Amino acid sequence: MSLPTLSPLPGYRAVVLDRARPLAGGVGGRPLALAVALVIVVLPFGDTAVPGAGLSLTYVAMAVPALLVLRLLVLDRIGLPPSLVFLGLALSVAGGVVSAATGVDPDRAVPSVVISLLTLGYGLAIVVAFRPGSEVDAIDLLVVVGGVVAAMALTSVGSAGALQAAEGGSVVLGRLTGPFAQPNELGIFCAALLPLTVVALVSAGSRRRTVVLGLAAACLVGAWAMSMSRGAWIGGVVALVGLAICEPATRRALAGVGATVLAAAAAAVVLPASTPVLGVVGARLRSLGDPTQNQYDDRPLIWAEAWRQASEHPWFGVGPSGFKVAAGQTASAISAEPADHPHDLALTILADRGVVGLALGLVVVAGCVLAARRQVLAGPGPVRPGGPSRVRSMAVLAALSAVAVHCVFDMPLRNPIVAGLVWTLLGMAMTVEARGAPDDGDAPRPVPNHPPTGERRPW
Repeated sequence: MSLPTLSPLPGYRAVVLDRARPLAGGVGGRPLALAVALVIVVLPFGDTAVPGAGLSLTYVAMAVPALLVLRLLVLDRIGLPPSLVFLGLALSVAGGVVSAATGVDPDRAVPSVVISLLTLGYGLAIVVAFRPGSEVDAIDLLVVVGGVVAAMALTSVGSAGALQAAEGGSVVLGRLTGPFAQPNELGIFCAALLPLTVVALVSAGSRRRTVVLGLAAACLVGAWAMSMSRGAWIGGVVALVGLAICEPATRRALAGVGATVLAAAAAAVVLPASTPVLGVVGARLRSLGDPTQNQYDDRPLIWAEAWRQASEHPWFGVGPSGFKVAAGQTASAISAEPADHPHDLALTILADRGVVGLALGLVVVAGCVLAARRQVLAGPGPVRPGGPSRVRSMAVLAALSAVAVHCVFDMPLRNPIVAGLVWTLLGMAMTVEARGAPDDGDAPRPVPNHPPTGERRPW
Protein backbone atom coordinates (compact mmCIF):
# COMPACT_ATOMS: atom_id res chain seq x y z
CA MET A 1 0.00 0.00 0.00
CA SER A 2 1.45 3.34 -1.02
CA LEU A 3 1.57 6.28 1.34
CA PRO A 4 -0.56 9.31 0.46
CA THR A 5 1.21 12.40 -0.81
CA LEU A 6 0.84 15.34 1.52
CA SER A 7 0.08 18.76 0.09
CA PRO A 8 -0.53 22.13 1.78
CA LEU A 9 -3.64 22.71 -0.31
CA PRO A 10 -5.72 20.42 -2.55
CA GLY A 11 -4.57 20.49 -6.15
CA TYR A 12 -1.05 21.73 -5.48
CA ARG A 13 1.77 19.87 -7.16
CA ALA A 14 5.23 19.14 -5.75
CA VAL A 15 6.89 22.28 -4.50
CA VAL A 16 10.06 23.45 -6.20
CA LEU A 17 12.39 26.30 -5.40
CA ASP A 18 14.39 27.73 -8.23
CA ARG A 19 14.81 31.43 -8.83
CA ALA A 20 13.90 34.63 -7.12
CA ARG A 21 11.13 36.64 -8.71
CA PRO A 22 9.77 39.96 -7.43
CA LEU A 23 6.19 40.15 -6.28
CA ALA A 24 4.07 40.46 -9.41
CA GLY A 25 2.79 43.98 -9.80
CA GLY A 26 2.06 44.41 -6.12
CA VAL A 27 3.17 47.04 -3.64
CA GLY A 28 6.73 46.33 -2.42
CA GLY A 29 7.51 43.82 -5.19
CA ARG A 30 10.96 44.60 -6.54
CA PRO A 31 12.02 46.62 -3.45
CA LEU A 32 11.17 43.64 -1.26
CA ALA A 33 13.20 41.24 -3.42
CA LEU A 34 16.13 43.65 -3.50
CA ALA A 35 15.94 44.14 0.27
CA VAL A 36 16.19 40.37 0.78
CA ALA A 37 19.09 40.18 -1.67
CA LEU A 38 20.82 42.97 0.25
CA VAL A 39 20.74 40.90 3.44
CA ILE A 40 22.51 38.08 1.59
CA VAL A 41 25.08 40.41 0.06
CA VAL A 42 26.11 41.98 3.40
CA LEU A 43 26.62 38.60 5.11
CA PRO A 44 30.45 38.76 4.87
CA PHE A 45 30.32 41.88 7.05
CA GLY A 46 27.24 40.87 9.04
CA ASP A 47 29.00 40.75 12.42
CA THR A 48 29.91 44.44 12.21
CA ALA A 49 28.24 46.53 14.91
CA VAL A 50 26.11 49.39 13.59
CA PRO A 51 26.66 52.54 15.69
CA GLY A 52 23.53 53.75 17.42
CA ALA A 53 21.49 50.67 16.51
CA GLY A 54 22.80 48.33 19.16
CA LEU A 55 22.61 45.51 16.59
CA SER A 56 24.92 43.88 14.07
CA LEU A 57 24.73 44.75 10.38
CA THR A 58 22.90 41.52 9.50
CA TYR A 59 19.96 42.34 11.77
CA VAL A 60 19.84 45.98 10.71
CA ALA A 61 19.68 44.86 7.07
CA MET A 62 16.92 42.37 7.97
CA ALA A 63 14.83 45.22 9.36
CA VAL A 64 14.24 46.59 5.84
CA PRO A 65 12.47 43.53 4.32
CA ALA A 66 10.78 42.88 7.67
CA LEU A 67 9.22 46.36 7.66
CA LEU A 68 8.24 46.05 3.99
CA VAL A 69 6.44 42.76 4.57
CA LEU A 70 4.80 44.18 7.71
CA ARG A 71 3.41 47.00 5.58
CA LEU A 72 1.92 44.47 3.15
CA LEU A 73 0.31 42.63 6.05
CA VAL A 74 -1.14 45.83 7.50
CA LEU A 75 -2.54 46.79 4.07
CA ASP A 76 -4.06 43.29 3.84
CA ARG A 77 -2.24 42.64 0.55
CA ILE A 78 -0.88 39.28 1.70
CA GLY A 79 -1.88 36.51 4.06
CA LEU A 80 0.26 34.28 6.24
CA PRO A 81 1.62 31.13 4.56
CA PRO A 82 0.13 27.71 5.44
CA SER A 83 3.44 26.44 6.75
CA LEU A 84 4.29 24.44 9.86
CA VAL A 85 7.76 25.98 9.77
CA PHE A 86 6.28 29.47 9.89
CA LEU A 87 3.76 28.46 12.56
CA GLY A 88 6.46 27.03 14.80
CA LEU A 89 8.74 30.03 14.33
CA ALA A 90 5.97 32.58 14.90
CA LEU A 91 4.77 30.85 18.07
CA SER A 92 8.40 30.59 19.20
CA VAL A 93 8.69 34.36 18.99
CA ALA A 94 5.52 34.74 21.07
CA GLY A 95 6.81 32.17 23.55
CA GLY A 96 10.13 34.04 23.70
CA VAL A 97 8.31 37.18 24.81
CA VAL A 98 6.71 35.25 27.68
CA SER A 99 10.07 33.64 28.54
CA ALA A 100 11.74 37.05 28.58
CA ALA A 101 9.09 38.52 30.88
CA THR A 102 9.30 35.62 33.34
CA GLY A 103 13.04 34.93 33.05
CA VAL A 104 15.95 35.71 35.32
CA ASP A 105 16.99 38.92 33.52
CA PRO A 106 14.21 40.49 31.38
CA ASP A 107 16.37 43.48 30.40
CA ARG A 108 19.08 41.23 28.96
CA ALA A 109 16.45 39.31 26.98
CA VAL A 110 15.05 42.38 25.18
CA PRO A 111 17.67 42.43 22.36
CA SER A 112 17.08 38.71 21.74
CA VAL A 113 13.33 39.30 21.44
CA VAL A 114 13.90 42.19 19.00
CA ILE A 115 16.22 40.02 16.90
CA SER A 116 13.61 37.23 16.89
CA LEU A 117 10.99 39.62 15.51
CA LEU A 118 13.35 40.90 12.81
CA THR A 119 14.41 37.42 11.72
CA LEU A 120 10.82 36.18 11.56
CA GLY A 121 9.85 39.17 9.42
CA TYR A 122 12.83 38.53 7.16
CA GLY A 123 11.86 34.87 6.73
CA LEU A 124 8.32 35.86 5.80
CA ALA A 125 9.70 38.43 3.34
CA ILE A 126 11.52 35.63 1.51
CA VAL A 127 8.26 33.70 1.12
CA VAL A 128 6.46 36.77 -0.21
CA ALA A 129 9.22 38.10 -2.47
CA PHE A 130 10.49 34.93 -4.13
CA ARG A 131 8.86 32.34 -6.37
CA PRO A 132 10.10 29.97 -9.09
CA GLY A 133 11.11 31.48 -12.44
CA SER A 134 12.96 34.77 -12.66
CA GLU A 135 16.17 36.54 -13.57
CA VAL A 136 17.99 36.50 -10.22
CA ASP A 137 18.84 33.19 -8.61
CA ALA A 138 18.80 33.47 -4.83
CA ILE A 139 20.55 30.13 -4.29
CA ASP A 140 23.40 30.99 -6.65
CA LEU A 141 23.73 34.35 -4.89
CA LEU A 142 24.02 32.56 -1.55
CA VAL A 143 26.73 30.27 -2.92
CA VAL A 144 28.76 33.14 -4.38
CA VAL A 145 28.50 35.22 -1.21
CA GLY A 146 29.41 32.13 0.82
CA GLY A 147 32.45 31.68 -1.40
CA VAL A 148 33.50 35.25 -0.57
CA VAL A 149 33.20 34.52 3.16
CA ALA A 150 35.22 31.30 2.74
CA ALA A 151 37.88 33.15 0.72
CA MET A 152 38.16 35.73 3.50
CA ALA A 153 38.87 32.88 5.92
CA LEU A 154 41.37 31.14 3.62
CA THR A 155 43.36 34.33 3.12
CA SER A 156 43.95 34.43 6.88
CA VAL A 157 45.84 31.09 6.87
CA GLY A 158 48.82 31.36 9.19
CA SER A 159 47.64 34.53 10.92
CA ALA A 160 46.74 32.54 14.05
CA GLY A 161 49.94 30.48 13.87
CA ALA A 162 50.68 27.08 12.35
CA LEU A 163 48.09 24.34 12.73
CA GLN A 164 49.00 22.15 15.67
CA ALA A 165 47.08 19.26 17.23
CA ALA A 166 46.94 18.83 21.01
CA GLU A 167 45.08 16.64 23.50
CA GLY A 168 44.97 13.77 21.03
CA GLY A 169 43.42 15.95 18.32
CA SER A 170 40.61 17.22 20.56
CA VAL A 171 42.25 20.64 20.50
CA VAL A 172 43.74 22.27 17.39
CA LEU A 173 45.69 25.52 17.58
CA GLY A 174 45.77 27.94 14.66
CA ARG A 175 42.33 27.07 13.24
CA LEU A 176 40.71 29.32 10.65
CA THR A 177 38.05 31.78 11.78
CA GLY A 178 37.76 34.36 8.99
CA PRO A 179 35.06 36.94 9.77
CA PHE A 180 33.66 34.74 12.55
CA ALA A 181 34.35 34.74 16.27
CA GLN A 182 35.38 31.09 16.38
CA PRO A 183 36.13 28.20 13.95
CA ASN A 184 32.93 26.22 14.51
CA GLU A 185 30.91 29.16 13.15
CA LEU A 186 32.99 29.12 9.96
CA GLY A 187 32.57 25.35 9.74
CA ILE A 188 28.79 25.30 9.98
CA PHE A 189 28.46 28.23 7.57
CA CYS A 190 30.41 26.33 4.91
CA ALA A 191 28.79 22.96 5.68
CA ALA A 192 25.28 24.37 5.26
CA LEU A 193 26.18 25.79 1.84
CA LEU A 194 27.65 22.55 0.45
CA PRO A 195 24.31 21.05 -0.74
CA LEU A 196 23.34 24.36 -2.36
CA THR A 197 26.73 24.50 -4.06
CA VAL A 198 26.26 21.04 -5.56
CA VAL A 199 22.85 21.76 -7.06
CA ALA A 200 23.94 25.19 -8.28
CA LEU A 201 26.78 23.57 -10.21
CA VAL A 202 24.59 20.73 -11.51
CA SER A 203 22.00 23.17 -12.86
CA ALA A 204 24.34 25.96 -14.01
CA GLY A 205 23.21 27.18 -17.43
CA SER A 206 26.41 28.74 -18.76
CA ARG A 207 30.17 28.29 -18.70
CA ARG A 208 30.67 31.66 -17.02
CA ARG A 209 28.25 30.79 -14.24
CA THR A 210 29.89 27.38 -13.82
CA VAL A 211 33.33 28.99 -13.44
CA VAL A 212 32.11 31.49 -10.83
CA LEU A 213 30.24 28.83 -8.88
CA GLY A 214 33.20 26.46 -9.17
CA LEU A 215 35.53 29.02 -7.59
CA ALA A 216 33.05 29.60 -4.79
CA ALA A 217 32.72 25.83 -4.29
CA ALA A 218 36.49 25.38 -4.02
CA CYS A 219 36.70 28.11 -1.37
CA LEU A 220 33.78 26.65 0.60
CA VAL A 221 35.18 23.11 0.61
CA GLY A 222 38.64 24.36 1.59
CA ALA A 223 37.34 26.52 4.45
CA TRP A 224 35.01 23.72 5.59
CA ALA A 225 37.95 21.32 5.86
CA MET A 226 40.38 23.85 7.38
CA SER A 227 37.89 24.94 10.04
CA MET A 228 38.74 21.66 11.79
CA SER A 229 35.16 21.61 13.09
CA ARG A 230 34.16 18.01 13.70
CA GLY A 231 30.49 18.90 14.03
CA ALA A 232 30.59 20.76 10.72
CA TRP A 233 32.35 17.84 9.05
CA ILE A 234 29.70 15.40 10.24
CA GLY A 235 26.84 17.77 9.39
CA GLY A 236 28.19 18.43 5.89
CA VAL A 237 28.64 14.73 5.16
CA VAL A 238 25.14 13.88 6.43
CA ALA A 239 23.62 16.63 4.27
CA LEU A 240 25.46 15.54 1.12
CA VAL A 241 24.66 11.86 1.64
CA GLY A 242 21.00 12.70 2.18
CA LEU A 243 20.97 14.83 -0.97
CA ALA A 244 22.54 12.01 -3.00
CA ILE A 245 19.97 9.52 -1.72
CA CYS A 246 17.00 11.76 -2.49
CA GLU A 247 18.22 13.37 -5.71
CA PRO A 248 19.70 11.09 -8.41
CA ALA A 249 20.74 14.14 -10.47
CA THR A 250 23.42 14.97 -7.89
CA ARG A 251 24.92 11.50 -7.51
CA ARG A 252 27.52 11.70 -10.26
CA ALA A 253 28.93 14.97 -8.94
CA LEU A 254 28.81 13.80 -5.35
CA ALA A 255 30.45 10.47 -6.20
CA GLY A 256 33.57 12.26 -7.39
CA VAL A 257 33.61 14.58 -4.41
CA GLY A 258 33.01 11.71 -2.02
CA ALA A 259 35.84 9.63 -3.48
CA THR A 260 38.24 12.56 -3.12
CA VAL A 261 37.20 13.26 0.47
CA LEU A 262 37.45 9.59 1.47
CA ALA A 263 40.92 9.27 -0.08
CA ALA A 264 42.12 12.40 1.70
CA ALA A 265 40.61 11.24 5.01
CA ALA A 266 42.18 7.78 4.69
CA ALA A 267 45.59 9.32 4.03
CA ALA A 268 45.19 11.76 6.92
CA VAL A 269 44.29 9.08 9.45
CA VAL A 270 47.51 7.10 8.87
CA LEU A 271 49.81 10.14 8.94
CA PRO A 272 51.43 11.32 12.20
CA ALA A 273 49.92 14.40 13.84
CA SER A 274 53.12 16.32 13.19
CA THR A 275 52.49 16.24 9.42
CA PRO A 276 51.36 19.71 8.28
CA VAL A 277 47.61 20.04 7.63
CA LEU A 278 46.78 16.42 6.71
CA GLY A 279 48.36 15.09 9.90
CA VAL A 280 46.34 17.56 11.96
CA VAL A 281 43.18 16.57 10.09
CA GLY A 282 43.97 12.92 10.85
CA ALA A 283 44.43 13.63 14.55
CA ARG A 284 41.14 15.50 14.55
CA LEU A 285 39.38 12.57 12.87
CA ARG A 286 40.88 10.05 15.29
CA SER A 287 39.65 12.14 18.22
CA LEU A 288 36.07 11.34 17.18
CA GLY A 289 36.59 7.85 18.59
CA ASP A 290 37.58 9.16 22.03
CA PRO A 291 36.14 12.61 22.80
CA THR A 292 37.29 12.35 26.46
CA GLN A 293 40.96 13.02 25.63
CA ASN A 294 40.52 16.77 26.18
CA GLN A 295 41.04 17.25 29.92
CA TYR A 296 39.95 20.87 29.59
CA ASP A 297 36.56 20.09 28.05
CA ASP A 298 33.94 21.38 30.49
CA ARG A 299 30.92 20.65 28.32
CA PRO A 300 29.61 17.84 30.57
CA LEU A 301 29.38 20.39 33.41
CA ILE A 302 27.70 22.90 31.09
CA TRP A 303 25.15 20.31 29.95
CA ALA A 304 24.42 19.44 33.57
CA GLU A 305 23.89 23.14 34.30
CA ALA A 306 21.40 23.36 31.42
CA TRP A 307 19.41 20.48 32.92
CA ARG A 308 19.48 22.19 36.32
CA GLN A 309 18.09 25.40 34.87
CA ALA A 310 15.44 23.50 32.91
CA SER A 311 14.33 21.65 36.04
CA GLU A 312 13.96 24.91 37.97
CA HIS A 313 12.23 26.77 35.12
CA PRO A 314 10.53 23.94 33.21
CA TRP A 315 7.84 25.68 31.17
CA PHE A 316 9.31 28.91 29.78
CA GLY A 317 12.95 28.62 30.84
CA VAL A 318 15.24 31.31 32.21
CA GLY A 319 14.56 33.64 29.26
CA PRO A 320 16.34 34.28 25.94
CA SER A 321 20.10 34.70 26.53
CA GLY A 322 19.48 34.04 30.22
CA PHE A 323 21.64 30.93 30.50
CA LYS A 324 24.85 32.79 31.39
CA VAL A 325 23.08 34.88 34.02
CA ALA A 326 21.51 31.81 35.64
CA ALA A 327 24.80 29.90 35.38
CA GLY A 328 26.51 32.66 37.37
CA GLN A 329 24.33 32.00 40.41
CA THR A 330 25.82 30.30 43.46
CA ALA A 331 23.83 27.11 42.90
CA SER A 332 25.60 26.54 39.59
CA ALA A 333 28.63 24.27 39.28
CA ILE A 334 30.11 26.61 36.67
CA SER A 335 29.36 29.90 38.45
CA ALA A 336 33.06 30.86 38.49
CA GLU A 337 33.23 30.84 34.67
CA PRO A 338 29.66 30.68 33.31
CA ALA A 339 29.30 29.71 29.66
CA ASP A 340 27.30 31.74 27.14
CA HIS A 341 25.19 28.73 26.11
CA PRO A 342 25.01 24.95 26.69
CA HIS A 343 26.84 24.04 23.42
CA ASP A 344 23.78 22.15 22.18
CA LEU A 345 20.76 23.61 20.40
CA ALA A 346 18.12 21.47 22.11
CA LEU A 347 19.57 22.13 25.57
CA THR A 348 19.89 25.84 24.78
CA ILE A 349 16.20 26.05 23.83
CA LEU A 350 15.19 23.96 26.85
CA ALA A 351 17.16 26.15 29.27
CA ASP A 352 16.25 29.50 27.69
CA ARG A 353 12.63 28.85 26.64
CA GLY A 354 11.58 25.71 28.49
CA VAL A 355 9.49 22.77 27.39
CA VAL A 356 7.13 25.08 25.49
CA GLY A 357 9.98 26.48 23.40
CA LEU A 358 11.37 23.02 22.69
CA ALA A 359 7.96 21.76 21.58
CA LEU A 360 7.60 24.70 19.19
CA GLY A 361 11.06 23.96 17.82
CA LEU A 362 9.89 20.42 17.08
CA VAL A 363 7.01 21.93 15.07
CA VAL A 364 9.60 23.63 12.84
CA VAL A 365 11.45 20.33 12.43
CA ALA A 366 8.18 18.57 11.57
CA GLY A 367 7.45 21.15 8.86
CA CYS A 368 10.85 20.55 7.27
CA VAL A 369 10.42 16.76 7.45
CA LEU A 370 6.96 16.90 5.85
CA ALA A 371 8.26 19.20 3.11
CA ALA A 372 11.09 16.75 2.39
CA ARG A 373 8.65 13.83 2.37
CA ARG A 374 6.47 15.55 -0.23
CA GLN A 375 9.50 16.13 -2.42
CA VAL A 376 10.64 12.51 -2.16
CA LEU A 377 7.18 11.09 -2.84
CA ALA A 378 6.83 13.32 -5.91
CA GLY A 379 9.78 11.53 -7.49
CA PRO A 380 12.82 13.03 -9.23
CA GLY A 381 12.33 15.27 -12.22
CA PRO A 382 14.67 16.52 -14.96
CA VAL A 383 17.22 19.19 -14.13
CA ARG A 384 17.09 21.91 -16.79
CA PRO A 385 19.43 24.90 -16.64
CA GLY A 386 17.35 27.97 -15.92
CA GLY A 387 14.17 25.95 -15.31
CA PRO A 388 12.33 25.03 -12.10
CA SER A 389 13.94 22.04 -10.42
CA ARG A 390 12.92 20.05 -7.37
CA VAL A 391 16.58 19.39 -6.63
CA ARG A 392 17.00 22.96 -5.37
CA SER A 393 14.21 22.50 -2.86
CA MET A 394 15.82 19.35 -1.52
CA ALA A 395 19.16 21.15 -1.30
CA VAL A 396 17.64 23.79 1.00
CA LEU A 397 16.26 21.10 3.31
CA ALA A 398 19.57 19.23 3.21
CA ALA A 399 21.37 22.44 4.19
CA LEU A 400 19.12 22.78 7.24
CA SER A 401 19.88 19.16 8.15
CA ALA A 402 23.60 20.05 8.22
CA VAL A 403 22.81 22.85 10.68
CA ALA A 404 20.70 20.53 12.83
CA VAL A 405 23.42 17.87 13.02
CA HIS A 406 26.13 20.38 13.88
CA CYS A 407 23.94 21.89 16.62
CA VAL A 408 24.09 18.58 18.46
CA PHE A 409 27.77 19.34 19.15
CA ASP A 410 27.75 23.13 19.44
CA MET A 411 25.48 26.19 19.29
CA PRO A 412 26.92 28.70 16.77
CA LEU A 413 23.58 30.16 15.68
CA ARG A 414 23.98 33.38 17.65
CA ASN A 415 26.69 34.62 15.33
CA PRO A 416 24.98 37.20 13.05
CA ILE A 417 26.54 35.81 9.85
CA VAL A 418 25.47 32.25 10.66
CA ALA A 419 22.05 33.48 11.77
CA GLY A 420 21.63 35.38 8.51
CA LEU A 421 22.34 32.23 6.49
CA VAL A 422 20.12 29.99 8.62
CA TRP A 423 17.17 32.39 8.49
CA THR A 424 17.57 32.69 4.72
CA LEU A 425 17.38 28.91 4.52
CA LEU A 426 14.34 28.85 6.83
CA GLY A 427 12.59 31.40 4.61
CA MET A 428 13.31 29.23 1.59
CA ALA A 429 12.08 26.17 3.50
CA MET A 430 8.80 27.98 4.20
CA THR A 431 8.53 28.65 0.45
CA VAL A 432 9.19 24.98 -0.29
CA GLU A 433 6.57 23.87 2.21
CA ALA A 434 3.83 26.39 1.47
CA ARG A 435 3.89 27.10 -2.25
CA GLY A 436 2.91 25.15 -5.35
CA ALA A 437 4.83 25.64 -8.60
CA PRO A 438 4.60 24.62 -12.24
CA ASP A 439 5.97 21.30 -13.35
CA ASP A 440 8.89 21.33 -15.78
CA GLY A 441 7.64 22.29 -19.17
CA ASP A 442 4.52 24.07 -17.93
CA ALA A 443 3.97 27.78 -18.31
CA PRO A 444 4.36 29.64 -15.01
CA ARG A 445 1.10 29.75 -13.09
CA PRO A 446 -0.02 32.68 -10.94
CA VAL A 447 0.95 32.18 -7.31
CA PRO A 448 -2.19 32.52 -5.10
CA ASN A 449 -0.61 35.12 -2.85
CA HIS A 450 0.79 37.15 -5.76
CA PRO A 451 -2.22 38.36 -7.79
CA PRO A 452 -1.38 40.72 -10.68
CA THR A 453 -3.76 43.36 -9.38
CA GLY A 454 -2.16 43.43 -5.95
CA GLU A 455 -5.31 42.58 -4.01
CA ARG A 456 -5.06 39.98 -1.29
CA ARG A 457 -6.03 36.42 -2.05
CA PRO A 458 -5.82 33.33 0.16
CA TRP A 459 -2.85 31.02 -0.24
